[in-house]
Amino acid sequence: MSDHSDKLALFDFDGTLYKYDSILSFCFFYYQKKPQRIWRFIKQVFSWLLWKFKRINTSEFKSRFICFIEGDTQIEVERMARLFWENNTSFNSAVLLELKRCQVENLCPVVVSASPDLFILPACEKLGIQHVVSTTLRIHEDGYTLGTNCRGSEKTIRLRAVFPTQRIVSAYSDNTDDLPLLQASEQGYLVKNGAIRSVPNAGDSY
Repeated sequence: MSDHSDKLALFDFDGTLYKYDSILSFCFFYYQKKPQRIWRFIKQVFSWLLWKFKRINTSEFKSRFICFIEGDTQIEVERMARLFWENNTSFNSAVLLELKRCQVENLCPVVVSASPDLFILPACEKLGIQHVVSTTLRIHEDGYTLGTNCRGSEKTIRLRAVFPTQRIVSAYSDNTDDLPLLQASEQGYLVKNGAIRSVPNAGDSY
């Protein structure tokens, strides 16, 4: 743990640090590298329809959507993730500047994301972020398990399990579902269309 972990700067990942949806981007990359799996897209569309019509919840949808990794070992998924992020430059430049500023000010940057940890860990390492709180993905011989979706109030619960007493100096997100996280910080920032604006009172509506 960082020597300066008593003061935290929190960053959402998708739409905040990264411009797009990392699961979707990684999925397309996977199909490019392993085109024989493209038929699984049909399963993904069917799962999306079930979710759209509220037949399954978001956690179940995500568990079904990541069927593109089925059959691969954890080592292989980690290899593919490193390959995906190796030359990826689709980061939000304004948020990267804030990240660097926080690092210079000796704040401990923490990514708090709903994305599966194995998918985004190489990107976080690339950005110099050591601490990641996200949805847990574990791959076994007979499949994989996806932990509780790290979204909304679950982010605050998961964060406090790791950092129970540390000051949250700042928090950045593009998603209003992260209001509890912004409320827990001394200063919240909303990221929209690549721009950052301060939220004067995190308890107020956006």
